[in-house]
Amino acid sequence: MMDELTLLDLVRTFDVQIAACVMAGLVCPLVGCLLLVRRTSFYGIVLPQFGAAGVAFGYATLPWWVEHIGLGGMDLLTALESPHRVSGYMLTWAALFSFAALAALALPGGGQGRETGRLAAGFAIGSAATLIIALYSPTGSTYVESLLHGEVLGVSPADLRILGSVLGVVLVLLLLFQRDLLLVSFDRETARVLGKRVGAYELLFAFLVGSTVAASILTIGPIVLFGLLVVPPLAARRVARSMRSFYVWASMLGLVAALAGTFTSFELDWPLGPAVVAAAAAELALMTLVAAAAAPLMRRDGSARSV
Repeated sequence: MMDELTLLDLVRTFDVQIAACVMAGLVCPLVGCLLLVRRTSFYGIVLPQFGAAGVAFGYATLPWWVEHIGLGGMDLLTALESPHRVSGYMLTWAALFSFAALAALALPGGGQGRETGRLAAGFAIGSAATLIIALYSPTGSTYVESLLHGEVLGVSPADLRILGSVLGVVLVLLLLFQRDLLLVSFDRETARVLGKRVGAYELLFAFLVGSTVAASILTIGPIVLFGLLVVPPLAARRVARSMRSFYVWASMLGLVAALAGTFTSFELDWPLGPAVVAAAAAELALMTLVAAAAAPLMRRDGSARSV
């Protein structure tokens, strides 16, 4: 495709779609850092599946909703022909399913083994629910399949505004409360002793994760989303030497993965989701090699200082 378009033409033609990938690439890895610190990175795989199920449910119930409750005066045909006009409706269902799944996963329960089993069951249930509910959608499974593949070409300016607004709020809250969120994530008891409102910060964490999943699932799809939530933080951890550098590395690696995956998708005609995850995986391999190569030098430097 890029043989027919120059890079500048590509950016001008798909500016909205590229902007959506850039936003997600910058912010989603920051949320993923919190998940990694809390040892709940698998949430980044399970929750997008439930967000996708919420979108599928929104489409499946759209005919009933339009007929009995109404949706801005639109009829069903108008709603189906202009998905951006029902993006708020879909966002609501994606958020409800994401928050419900997050609440279920956060229920207290007995040990690491049971937690792993709960996550595995959640992934299976969310994936199956998405495909089954999509069968009852007036658009069939076509939209859900494109959503699962991460076909970002359907992102509209209205979708971009929703994504930008939500991720903007998430980014501001992360910057304002990152220290308290990290303290609560590392050691709740110490946070309580220091007078921190642990319950409030747990709710804030749930809001950040649920909002990120709900808004991103409508634009970039679950594969891109959980790729950005999980892989860049893992790569950043290989080379980061402080929490600040951990955040910076994760965000920059997420941005590069999103851009590299987007342009690779255009160049090779790959689905966007696998292309972004492949770029992030390449970064993880590179950072692992860099960390392995730097380890002997750091040990040598430490020994020299001790002498």
